[in-house]
Amino acid sequence: MRRCLTFLPAILIGAVSFLGVTHCTTSRAPVSPHPVWTNYEMNVSVFSMAFEGNDVWVGTEQGLIKYDLVQDQITARYDSKNGLVSDIVTTIKVDSQGNKWVGTHGGGLALFDGKAWRNFTVPDLADPYVYDILFDRAGRMWVANWKGVSILDGNRWKSYTKKDGIVDDWVYALAMDRDGAIWLGTEGGVTRYDGHEFVSYTHKDGVGADLKTIGSYEKIANPSFHHRTTPGKEAEGYNPNYILAAAVDSRNNKWFGTWGAGLSRFDGKRWTTYTTRDGLSGNFISDILIDSSDNLYVATEGGVSVFSEGRWNRYTTRDGLIDDGVFAAVMDPSGSKWFGTLKGISKLEGFSGP
Repeated sequence: MRRCLTFLPAILIGAVSFLGVTHCTTSRAPVSPHPVWTNYEMNVSVFSMAFEGNDVWVGTEQGLIKYDLVQDQITARYDSKNGLVSDIVTTIKVDSQGNKWVGTHGGGLALFDGKAWRNFTVPDLADPYVYDILFDRAGRMWVANWKGVSILDGNRWKSYTKKDGIVDDWVYALAMDRDGAIWLGTEGGVTRYDGHEFVSYTHKDGVGADLKTIGSYEKIANPSFHHRTTPGKEAEGYNPNYILAAAVDSRNNKWFGTWGAGLSRFDGKRWTTYTTRDGLSGNFISDILIDSSDNLYVATEGGVSVFSEGRWNRYTTRDGLIDDGVFAAVMDPSGSKWFGTLKGISKLEGFSGP
């Protein structure tokens, strides 16, 4: 994995290599705080990341990587040959006991305690295609998958599906609000579950931008096998009900990223949607990160968008991002923001507002 530092605004004047790591320097140090990008070139798509002490766990299309930030090197690799059932890692979360929970595409859910692996699939899970993991206040683990959401409470599994009240069985995103309610982002809209009832919202209620706002869009030439073979699920380039990401800010506003219809916010009464016309880098929202100051970092197909103090700012490869196709956004314990992309990882430090 090759690393490169980029300070902006600045002019690149040279590079020094050692131990397989490339450090790029600039002509002058910034007088006031500016964004500083550190790029980790991996030549694989990065879909998820999680921090544990000095390590960052990286979920890719070719398995799971453990990277030591102090030693500045990969210390472990896991794939279908040594622990995982599927090489495609869609999500990873570390619980309070230090266990690593790894969601995969078609291989179910994997648990790694630091020594041994244990895999969960059907019938514990409703489906082996896992997209998100959330731990609630009661310590239960919620697992989003393509047949609803599966919940591990102690040693017992339970699943909720469309039959129970979720607006759609294909669940991609999970978030918990300030009241403890769970919000599910699905391919048919958004569902809120407070432990007693399911309440759903769709484009008719305000989720996602209208097509006339988006304008023309490019149809997807090669939809997934699931989309291609499931009636009514043909994937194209615009679906306001298709929710890929969910997050909640300190004011209890709920934010949802859509498939080609922008970023939607719900304040409990009204829906507001932002698109490229408002300043977003792209209308396909893969992930949403909210920091302690309620600044939003939005992963899109056109780069990273930052929403701060009511204004948007965009970062792309021109600014130092390793690739504009961004899948994941996470924050480390020091407050730096990390983004998983088509080509590897970009780390953002320094001033990042408009």
